[in-house]
Amino acid sequence: MRARRLLAAAFLAWIALVSGALPALAQNGLERFEKDIKPQLEFEKFTYESGQPQGSSGFVLNKVVAVIPASATPGDKASTVKIDKVTVDELDFDRLKKGNDDMPRFAKLKLEGMSGDDELSNMLTPYGIPNVPVDLVFDYRLDTATKVLTLNKLEITLRGQARVAVELVVDGVSDKASQIESAKDDGKLRSASLTYDDQGLLSKLLPAMAKEAGDKAENYVAMALLGIASFSDGQGPPTLKALDAIASFVADWKAPKGALTIGIKPAKSAGLSDLDKVMEPNALVDVFGLTASYPGTRPGAAKAGPTAK
Repeated sequence: MRARRLLAAAFLAWIALVSGALPALAQNGLERFEKDIKPQLEFEKFTYESGQPQGSSGFVLNKVVAVIPASATPGDKASTVKIDKVTVDELDFDRLKKGNDDMPRFAKLKLEGMSGDDELSNMLTPYGIPNVPVDLVFDYRLDTATKVLTLNKLEITLRGQARVAVELVVDGVSDKASQIESAKDDGKLRSASLTYDDQGLLSKLLPAMAKEAGDKAENYVAMALLGIASFSDGQGPPTLKALDAIASFVADWKAPKGALTIGIKPAKSAGLSDLDKVMEPNALVDVFGLTASYPGTRPGAAKAGPTAK
């Protein structure tokens, strides 16, 4: 009889322990956002029409409205940012809790249809570029054991105008707040790529900027192509191949024939101290592993200068 009572008491104690832990264990991504992240957001107002959890570390918010308070600058006023949809696949909630200054180890999110009435959102309107919705994709992971930062994607799309995407892998990146400042010295680039897909932005922006400076867009383009031609002297075939792609894209600024993708993959991880080698013949390829691709590449465009088209 005594053994049964002890067994029953142990069972009830286990039930009580598990029951007490269930609320924390059962929290989904949306609940964790509401509890740990939302109270830290320094907005005058933050609302959304609806939200759904994405497992234990993600969530979806629809029709988000955030009111950013005015700064201390005289004459500044509050601004409003609207986002059609926020999708968070995973987020390092533990590192984002109040009081933790260490860098979050991972994040994967997407913002769709972002617009605002702030200065940043209207930065290009004086140049004839409409204030169109912006889409943003951000996906990274930091391995704290190996100190490897992998930016799987940082992509910004100005709808109907342009898209830019960056990917990179960097060694020697610490997650400790006290050591983040040293990343510029300790970090070594393992690989990187930049893709720029122009859908009409350059053809509007460049002439407007040139006119503001009392110049012509064609003169800016000619100077860029002259610079590439000058740099091409003494370079080998692999370097010239990459420069041909870049020069062809620059020459096609009014109507590019596709996206320009520039890649870097050094034979050994490169740091800021290696930049002094960039002017050496073939260093772009031999030291930094430069590649470039563009659907409209014309052989010989790099050396042709302003006549590259």
